[in-house]
Amino acid sequence: MKYLIVSADDFGLSDSINHGIMRGCEEGIVTSVNVIPSGAAFYDAASLLRMCGIKELSAHLALTETAPVTDPDMIPGLLTQEGDFHKSYMGFCFYFLRGAIVRDEIYLELKNQLERLKTCGLPITSLSSHQHIHILPGIREIFIQLAKEYDIPSIRYLHNDKLYYPYRAKKIFRKMVLKFFDRGMKNAFDKAGICHTDNLLGFFDSGDIREELLLEMINSLKSGVTELVTHPGFISAEVLDRCIFHRNCETDLAALTSRRVKKEIARKGIKLISFSDLAKLRK
Repeated sequence: MKYLIVSADDFGLSDSINHGIMRGCEEGIVTSVNVIPSGAAFYDAASLLRMCGIKELSAHLALTETAPVTDPDMIPGLLTQEGDFHKSYMGFCFYFLRGAIVRDEIYLELKNQLERLKTCGLPITSLSSHQHIHILPGIREIFIQLAKEYDIPSIRYLHNDKLYYPYRAKKIFRKMVLKFFDRGMKNAFDKAGICHTDNLLGFFDSGDIREELLLEMINSLKSGVTELVTHPGFISAEVLDRCIFHRNCETDLAALTSRRVKKEIARKGIKLISFSDLAKLRK
């Protein structure tokens, strides 16, 4: 049997991204809303969740690009001189890997993000991270600890993604990164009893999933449970100014709401599920 979880990341990053993700839920194939508690539009996101009848959510925790929810004086190592997180993943990694960021500060900030997310009043069924920082050893263990503390059954497992044409250098680099961290992530999750999917799609083509590519992904879907990571939304001045990674968010949204895509999923007998469904399947 082939099961597919369609995740929309960065709900809460901006108003236009929020409304695009809601369109993907209501008119498309999105089954998991990944809420970023440190996003500038988090409270708009929380309001939309209540209005649209979403029954569960995934926590999309962040240590980059957004602003902290913790008192800056308590997490100085996580912040730039301007008092925000590092904008880039590579910038964060540089400071983390050289030991300039204290583990206790990471734990405190992520815990406070989960506390903020709890105010939405919805079950948190999965953990993931902005720019996939939880693949890093050290941070991965903090995610496992928080999943246990908050009774969150699943964490995103980045592995088994497939390279689709064109084979750009960035994709090949991402493939090397996944291969390097793959076994360590699986061993850690399995030892801790954390649920995870069998496969993942969308990491190599993150931020640029077009209709034809999505159809190709569906046609090559493997057996078991696959998570498809997407970044839908609507373009706005805020997105172009602050969220440049989402410059193709309307392309993602068009693919996720495509009639051809929905018909192909039905024709292939693929079952769309959520992370709460994954937890039930694993039991």
